[in-house]
Formats: sequence, C-alpha cells, structure tokens
Amino acid sequence: MGTTRGAEAAEAPPDLEFFWDPVCPFAWITSRWVEKVVAQTGYSVDWRFISLRILNKHRDYATEFPAGYEQGHTAGLRMLRVAAHVRAELGRDVMGPLYDAMGQHYWEMPK
Repeated sequence: MGTTRGAEAAEAPPDLEFFWDPVCPFAWITSRWVEKVVAQTGYSVDWRFISLRILNKHRDYATEFPAGYEQGHTAGLRMLRVAAHVRAELGRDVMGPLYDAMGQHYWEMPK
C-alpha cells in the first residue's frame, strides 16, 4: 500500500483523505477499492484515523448495539493508539502499509 504522499508531494494536499478504524468492516472494504483506484490513477492518499469508540462514546452500548460491539470498538481504539505511536515515530507515509497489515490480519486471516 504505497499510496501515501511521497516526499516530493509533501507540500501538496493529498488527492484523497481516507479515514479508518481497524475494526470497521466498511472502511476495510472501501480501502480495497481505494487501492485499486490509486493503482490506476496514481492518486495520493492521506490515511487518517477515526475511532468508532470515540464517535460512539455518548451511546449506550448495552442497549444500542449488538453484543460485543463495545469490546470491538475498544480494540479498534487500542490499535489506533499503536498506529498513532508509529505515525509519531515514522511519519504519515507508513500509515497506508500499517493499515493494510492490520486489516489483512484482522479481516483476512482465519480466526
């Protein structure tokens, strides 16, 4: 997933901002499509964080979500904390490959 802005484009805005939570199936499926578009167009992508746990902090997980969603969203927040540390240490360019690795492990490997 070498789709993040390169050094030569560091000052130009990305063609696309993609917001991801590692446990969001819709983000994962959409990211596969984004990768195909990038391969065809050369668009640059800024892989940004969005936390389902934080977005839903005001919701009552016990009554508004199926069983297990709170734990899943919390796991996603923990993975995003790891991603934030990696981004702080290595920069934004590694976010696409990191999300790909997380997603492959979370969504594609047998459980």
